[in-house]
Amino acid sequence: MLRAQENFRSAQQLYQDICQKRQLKIGLTSVYRILRTLAADRVAETQRAEDGEILYRLRTEAGHRHYLLCRQCGTAVAFTPVDVEEYTRRLSRQHHYADVTHYVDLYGTCPQCQTPQP
Repeated sequence: MLRAQENFRSAQQLYQDICQKRQLKIGLTSVYRILRTLAADRVAETQRAEDGEILYRLRTEAGHRHYLLCRQCGTAVAFTPVDVEEYTRRLSRQHHYADVTHYVDLYGTCPQCQTPQP
């Protein structure tokens, strides 16, 4: 189910799809465990929703990415904030930090979700 999705999805959304569409019996705890393993192995990428929930999707590119994420459908637009990346490297060197990570999360409503549905 993760492979078939382009949008970020929650573990609960994926669990419901597995149970309903595939008619498989699996526990929600198992879905969480599998997703955490896929993320740790860098097969899946994660994004944090505004409410803090972790969302997942199949990793399509290597490297560090940032996303503009639709609050309603999970559509994600990848971007690289060059200034933030450079500032992070400079600040890390200046203070002699190693293995520095950062998160830039942008949320909005995509054009498709803004359009009233009949």
